[in-house]
Amino acid sequence: METTQANKTRHWGRSGFWALLAVPLLLGAGFYAVRAHADAGFGWGPGGFGGGGPEQHKAFMERRLDKMLDQVNATDSQRTAIKAIFARMFEEMRPIHQQHQTLHRDFVTALSAATVDPAAIENLRKQIAPLADQASQVFSKAILDASQVLSPEQRQTLMKHIGERHGRMHRFM
Repeated sequence: METTQANKTRHWGRSGFWALLAVPLLLGAGFYAVRAHADAGFGWGPGGFGGGGPEQHKAFMERRLDKMLDQVNATDSQRTAIKAIFARMFEEMRPIHQQHQTLHRDFVTALSAATVDPAAIENLRKQIAPLADQASQVFSKAILDASQVLSPEQRQTLMKHIGERHGRMHRFM
């Protein structure tokens, strides 16, 4: 009986070793895949969400908007009105995005210094926080304006789809 237990322990020892070795290898491979994806202009990159900068992010958002308008069977006049609302939103967001990029660079520089100045970090944080609120206000206004273009049924269809998508994205969290 002890021999069988020893064999099981020895067997687990070998397979356990390979399992433990596989974890860092898989993590490393995942890191390099994500990094290559970001370097190719996708994912999180130098331009922020969507990588590559605001123009790629805008193109991504326009494709998402087209899909949403397809889902609610938007008319041509609704499409035109909503696309104009979101074009205005992107223009209003441009200076906010530029300010955020500048502050982010300053934040990285401050944290990379030989000595980190807590007061400087706090000052940058205080400058960044209002930008998030400002961007949220611009986005909310665009959403409200677009909601006035869609019918109640279209809004309900859209909210149902967004709720389902949100559920799928957060299922494992």
